[in-house]
Amino acid sequence: MPSALPSSTFRRSIRCGRVTTRSRSGETTVARYRGVIIANGTLSKPNIPTFRGDFAGTLMHTSEYRSAEIFRGKRVLVIGAGNSGCDIAVDAVHQAECVDLSVRRGYYFVPKYLFGRPSDTLNQGKPLPPWIKQRVDTLVLKQFTGDPVRFGFPAPDYKIYESHPVVNSLILHHIGHGDVHVRADVDRFEGKTVRFVDGSSADYDLVLCATGYHLDYPFIAREDLDWSGAAPDLFLNVASRRHDNLFVLGMVEASGLGWQGRYEQAELVAKLITARTEAPAAAREFSAAAAGPPPDLSGGYKYLKLGRMAYYVNKDAYRSAIRRHIGLLDAALTKGGQ
Repeated sequence: MPSALPSSTFRRSIRCGRVTTRSRSGETTVARYRGVIIANGTLSKPNIPTFRGDFAGTLMHTSEYRSAEIFRGKRVLVIGAGNSGCDIAVDAVHQAECVDLSVRRGYYFVPKYLFGRPSDTLNQGKPLPPWIKQRVDTLVLKQFTGDPVRFGFPAPDYKIYESHPVVNSLILHHIGHGDVHVRADVDRFEGKTVRFVDGSSADYDLVLCATGYHLDYPFIAREDLDWSGAAPDLFLNVASRRHDNLFVLGMVEASGLGWQGRYEQAELVAKLITARTEAPAAAREFSAAAAGPPPDLSGGYKYLKLGRMAYYVNKDAYRSAIRRHIGLLDAALTKGGQ
């Protein structure tokens, strides 16, 4: 596999339409491309918190998790109750001596199925206003999952959909049956003892950090992506505002977006690259839009100001914006081909 040259070399390659790669043997190759697409994903650099003290047992991140066999007969603490943390805690129940789940904030738990259908397929028509959907869905969830506070979780300090919900109701099942216990945020390690911020403590053999990932595009300078905060500032989370031929695919999160949203990202990029030569006026209009004020992709929701939410969008608002630009390029390409 070729390895990227330093970002300065890669940056010059973007400007002149050339990409230079270097193999492990040191051989360089130069090729000219109509576009450069970064698609190394958002889950490559684990976010590993810094803890006070030292843990004498096994400390690992979800990125290292392969099989629930590692939990067999162990006292396990999972830090973080996002989707990965809850899924792994449910796995651990069947192998571990005991399982605890450390959390710092409240969560909304959504069953994978509601009314016999996948929960993310409901309300596929015209989107409801945020305040109505939040109120209705909160009431529906209480009927299906109950109040998570009763299971030991803190009360959420935000409304549903202002952060990514946890699509897992099995964790509540196991907590309700005493298979998993909810713990407060970690304060420090002392050997195999973990002390929590509420003053409680317990001993563990294995601590697993389900603490997410940092965005990482190490082969390109941050200024090329207008990266000043927790995530690059890209038009529609896809297109560089500095380089007409530089794109990032997959840097998007939204409840219910699924693979269809990523497919539409790729479709937009493919049509835009084609339009650069076959419908240049339409391509210039896209570039002008990319250089202008960013569109509101929140759908009216007030997302939490967290690093992991920096590239979060509303599914309906996002797909509508992407499809609108696809439609404009389609029309121009069809007209140009006649």
